[in-house]
Amino acid sequence: MGYKMKSSIPKLLGMNGNLSTATVPVFEVSKLPKSIWGVANMDKTIYVNKNLTKKQKKDAVEHEMLHIEQFRNGSARYDNKNIYWKPTPTSKTQVVSRNSIKPGAHNLPWESVIYKKTKTYAT
Repeated sequence: MGYKMKSSIPKLLGMNGNLSTATVPVFEVSKLPKSIWGVANMDKTIYVNKNLTKKQKKDAVEHEMLHIEQFRNGSARYDNKNIYWKPTPTSKTQVVSRNSIKPGAHNLPWESVIYKKTKTYAT
């Protein structure tokens, strides 16, 4: 006789199965400040604020997926101290201290590219 699980594997792992893809898992977390809708991590995972509406979560994941694309194509990356932005393959890498910026600010070059594409702005 087989065992029937009461929950799905994504749910057991804290993942949002509807917003995750085969290569990018989306985790709903409560540890993000209210003003942060989502975070794209260098390990190609996304954290989305658990307290958002379904539409806001979808919009946040759409935005963060574009950051994952930036990581993959080499135009953006970050570590604990800096963000590295290279808008074109032939341009020089710009190094920006993470302490000198407000995360997600619309005027940051790697953010403005995404906001222009999605036309969705976190409030």
